[in-house]
Amino acid sequence: MWKAAAALLIIVVIAAGAVLALPSYATNLIVDALREQTAAEDVQISISESPRLVFGEIGAVDGVLRQGRIGKIFVRELTLTGTGLHIDTLTLLTERRAVLTSAKSAELRGVIDADAIRELITKSTGKFEDVDVTVTPDGVVATAKTKALGQTFAVTLEGAFEIVSGDLYYKVRRISARGRGMNALSLDGLFPDIVVARADALPLGLAFRSVEARDGVVILTAGKDAS
Repeated sequence: MWKAAAALLIIVVIAAGAVLALPSYATNLIVDALREQTAAEDVQISISESPRLVFGEIGAVDGVLRQGRIGKIFVRELTLTGTGLHIDTLTLLTERRAVLTSAKSAELRGVIDADAIRELITKSTGKFEDVDVTVTPDGVVATAKTKALGQTFAVTLEGAFEIVSGDLYYKVRRISARGRGMNALSLDGLFPDIVVARADALPLGLAFRSVEARDGVVILTAGKDAS
């Protein structure tokens, strides 16, 4: 009799341990997937109201991802909030990717600073040096130097981020250049649009919603339609 009782006790302990361990394991999988998808240096996620987390059901989530990337752009901070989410557990387990199949609400907000935009312009074109960027509610203004025809030109680029067909672009609206002893030359239309991030670059299968320039930063918002 005592052997049967001992065996039953062991089973109960193992089952209880599994109940406690599985949600923690699932949370770690989600954190690792978000870190992989955004290349974030620091990921802090809080999941609550989720008794069925092992089945991919999340009652509420709040999180912060720092020093990451969305496509080609460095993002200083990403904040994640959501309720009533359901994650594709098969994709999470087999591909280590976190993808939402449904959600009552889900929002990701990113903060892009002037240094990140300077890096984007410098690396995407390879034509400019000493790039300096200023961000205001009116848009993004970059100044730089470039060499052509044996002399150095001072270049001014006025641009903005835009969402087109689900993808995020950086587009230059006006570009002018001034050389020594020369009037400013308008070079509008000569700067190609930069594809910053395709729609599938976002974690959780979210979609770009809005992009807004403010003083010193650009705020990027992504989300998922309620379902």
